[in-house]
Amino acid sequence: MGRIDMWSWRFAAAIASGLLAAVGTSGVSQAASYYELRYSGGMSSAAMVTDASSNANHGTVTVANGGLVTSLTDRGGSNAFLRFPGGTCPTAPCPQAMITPTTSANLVPNASGTGTFTFGAHIRLTETPSATAGMNVFQRGFAAAGVSQWKLQADSGVPSCRWSDGVNSLLLPDSGDPKYTLPVGRWVKVKCSRLAGDVFEIRITDPVTGALLTPVLRKTVAIGAITPTGNAVIGAKKIDAGQVDSQTDQFHGDLDEIFFHRD
Repeated sequence: MGRIDMWSWRFAAAIASGLLAAVGTSGVSQAASYYELRYSGGMSSAAMVTDASSNANHGTVTVANGGLVTSLTDRGGSNAFLRFPGGTCPTAPCPQAMITPTTSANLVPNASGTGTFTFGAHIRLTETPSATAGMNVFQRGFAAAGVSQWKLQADSGVPSCRWSDGVNSLLLPDSGDPKYTLPVGRWVKVKCSRLAGDVFEIRITDPVTGALLTPVLRKTVAIGAITPTGNAVIGAKKIDAGQVDSQTDQFHGDLDEIFFHRD
């Protein structure tokens, strides 16, 4: 398929997926986007999560100490989702599970790292989260000097997004910002977006109705190219059979519609 044909196909796919250009009250606009990855709860085996986008970027499941990722259904059996190990674990050995996409090469804004992009997931807690251990949902890169990162986490049940170019970084919500706490037993959609070169947003909604569950939080911060290296991971930052939740940031609960798309 030629370059122009591929663009046209992706543009058509974006329209079909409802990812149309939008202009908010702030005047920030985005071109049509397309999914690079979308995990909608399906699994082809106990060790493989199915990519529902057109890219066949399936996810390999890695586990330790009896941890599992399982595909279950709710809403009368019509909605598949992924369940991660339950039970906050402060003492090793801890059940651990993590998903790693086949390739992470396209899970960046664009070749230069400065383009707009969005990532997120539907999250449902199945238990009251620990106040001390982190819970990572979806990330690429780590928080360190000189290292780019994008990340969605739900530490202590509070969803937040982080972006970094290795020098400058932004966490939404940050200290002093109003925070939303995820309820136990209810699906919530969290979307992290770079709307423009220096405009970032976290949006938390009801995934069924689309209604906002808390006001949109948007900030303008000078952040350069975001070009993480290494593999993107889902449900934890790593698997280490000898470490506890506070070291691996194991997610506890259910995830669905895990996605990454760029413009």
